[in-house]
Amino acid sequence: MTLTAQTPAPGPNPTFDVVSVKPNRSNQGLAVVVFQPGGRVVGANVSVRQVILTAYGLEDVQLVNAPDWTRTERFAIEARTRDDTATGSIRLMLRAMLAERFGLTVHAEQRESAMYALVTARGDSRLGPRMRLSGPECASIQPPPGVPMPPPPPPSPAGSSGEVRLILPTDEPLRRRCGAMIAPGWISARAITMKQFAAPLAQLLRRPVVDETGLTADYDLDLTYAPDQSGPVGPPGAPGPPPPAADAPSLFTALQEDLGLKLDSRRGPVEVLVVDRIERPSEN
Repeated sequence: MTLTAQTPAPGPNPTFDVVSVKPNRSNQGLAVVVFQPGGRVVGANVSVRQVILTAYGLEDVQLVNAPDWTRTERFAIEARTRDDTATGSIRLMLRAMLAERFGLTVHAEQRESAMYALVTARGDSRLGPRMRLSGPECASIQPPPGVPMPPPPPPSPAGSSGEVRLILPTDEPLRRRCGAMIAPGWISARAITMKQFAAPLAQLLRRPVVDETGLTADYDLDLTYAPDQSGPVGPPGAPGPPPPAADAPSLFTALQEDLGLKLDSRRGPVEVLVVDRIERPSEN
């Protein structure tokens, strides 16, 4: 059982035509890398760690030796390329940008690590009451009380016929994407695969999570649990949901009771990306 990443490619990567990198001290804007029509790549409120994970196709637990500031400091990144550039090529361009503007050098290693296998909790693979097969249309996300729905994706520039693309760590599957909301103690996702669901679990548990459910369809799920207060948090100043009920179950219990899934503790090889060098960029 292995968890692999996209290892650094030999030789020079393709580059953006123009790149701008500036600190975002206001902490405003979407914390994702977005490709807009016209060849404009925007990360309005991203951490360098996010960009590295996207560029190299990693889960958070696979990036090691990155200094704390790469997680906490936010940047506004804008770049230009051809309008028909493939998502995979944009990730390679992000690698080149990280090397040029942040002085990033890395190497890949394989390490033995504690991990979890996501499996079905019941012998007949019956789902829990809060997990169901996705329907033909995207069902609505159900945010917890007091938490607004996220804003819609940014519109395409006037006169453009292209589509906005999120640049994800791996190629988007050829299927519709219905979205998800994740907050401490709460996950609501629509049309998600178990392989995709393993990613936020790995971030919450700070261990690799490998999908071994055998479930290959898209699912809608809602999960409420008692969060680990020492776990990952959002960007500084970001609003959070109210605390979950005092009697909320642990994540492990909620997975089994609500979704019909469980996590088996294992050990196995994990491919990690080790940061050898990185520095803050000078402003444009």
